[in-house]
Amino acid sequence: MKPTASLALIGGDLRQAFLAAQFAHDGHTVAVCALERYEFPPGISAFARPEQCPEGVQAVILPMPVLRDELHLNAPLSNTSLPIGPLLDALPPGMLVLGGAIPEPVFRRAARGRLRVIDYLKREELAIRNAVPAALAKE
Repeated sequence: MKPTASLALIGGDLRQAFLAAQFAHDGHTVAVCALERYEFPPGISAFARPEQCPEGVQAVILPMPVLRDELHLNAPLSNTSLPIGPLLDALPPGMLVLGGAIPEPVFRRAARGRLRVIDYLKREELAIRNAVPAALAKE
């Protein structure tokens, strides 16, 4: 049996919505927040505010870029504006938080809440996989 994860995706654009749908299709438990303008397939639950993140979530995935300005989550598919500080404060200590293009103030705020944060844009795997298509596109 393939291991599954319980994931929460908060904010973002169509890339984040498609990622949520793909995770659900692959058998993972998926909950979303700040993506209410997108119609998800059955099986993906939604929660209205970060403090309502379902219990048992193993990782929170934030968009790329994480912020739309210095203070707010990048969430063009949301009907609300979420300040990043309270969002991070609502997550339990030890939570794994993944996001792209995370500015240093967000890392510092997350450290105060003892969150484990990874900027996937800085991962070598992503850089290598993006370099090949980009190089081929220039030919």
